[in-house]
Amino acid sequence: MQILLISGFLGAGKTTFIKELIKRTDKKPVIMENEYGANNLDSLELQNSSPKAGEIKVLEFMEGCVCCTMKDSFVNSVFTIFSSIGPEYLIIEPTGVGRLSSIIDNLDPILKTVNNLLPPIVIVSPETYRHNMKEYPDLYSDQIASAKKIIFSKCENTDPAEIEAVSNEIRKINTAAEICGMHYSKMDDEWWENIWEGGEDAVASHTASPQKKPEDVFSQVSLQKAGVKNPVQLIQFLEDALRGEFGLVSRAKGTLWVGGEMVRFDLADRMYAVTGSTDDECQCVIIGKNLDEKRIRSRLCPTGRAVMR
Repeated sequence: MQILLISGFLGAGKTTFIKELIKRTDKKPVIMENEYGANNLDSLELQNSSPKAGEIKVLEFMEGCVCCTMKDSFVNSVFTIFSSIGPEYLIIEPTGVGRLSSIIDNLDPILKTVNNLLPPIVIVSPETYRHNMKEYPDLYSDQIASAKKIIFSKCENTDPAEIEAVSNEIRKINTAAEICGMHYSKMDDEWWENIWEGGEDAVASHTASPQKKPEDVFSQVSLQKAGVKNPVQLIQFLEDALRGEFGLVSRAKGTLWVGGEMVRFDLADRMYAVTGSTDDECQCVIIGKNLDEKRIRSRLCPTGRAVMR
């Protein structure tokens, strides 16, 4: 079984990249999602991206981070996937707060025998690279340093000079990584196929130093019942989140009732989007530093329960 790690910071676009990877190549991998918080939004997005129901198998690993607190269960789960399903390829999408070096170390006991680790990938948004590096230098540096391939996202309209400047900063952390110097959508078929190749010396030798666990750095608020009366209240909540009204919000996503309609929202990289949703269940997660859970709940659950149709 070939294992492909696709990491990246919160909201970098990992799930969108995986969807494009499957679309551009003729592979049907099993996908293992490590969700941060009690939600399965990314898993549902991947499952729904296939034109044929059930064509993409997505397995969820929720509530714990595979780089530290749940590492034993994580390795056992990967081995169970190999022994019970036996796919040719397994994509692992860690939570954006996971340390890539620790995840690689945790996989070591089951590698080099029946399982092989392909060159690990980190998805980076050049537009917010410096901001994320400033706020989370240890975590972000670890992801960059442990990658074999750096792939840029959310930069379709970014000045090429800015992409080159970010590439140069990344090279100061990782001189050996292959850096994709443009948005991945512009790459040719050969480039996409090469993602599934390699494996020898895929993991750089390193000595892991003691690190803070993600839960020592990040906090999260999960809501299973949420709703607001009208779209203006949701937009105001997202604007206030960007301004730091609830702490440092690095990522927020979810589905909730807006009046009598179910709506999905996504906040990442200091931007947000609101779209319709076919889901019929509320699930929201807000991730960041020093979050004010009481204020978040008062804004998204003003009556203590979801706003129903």
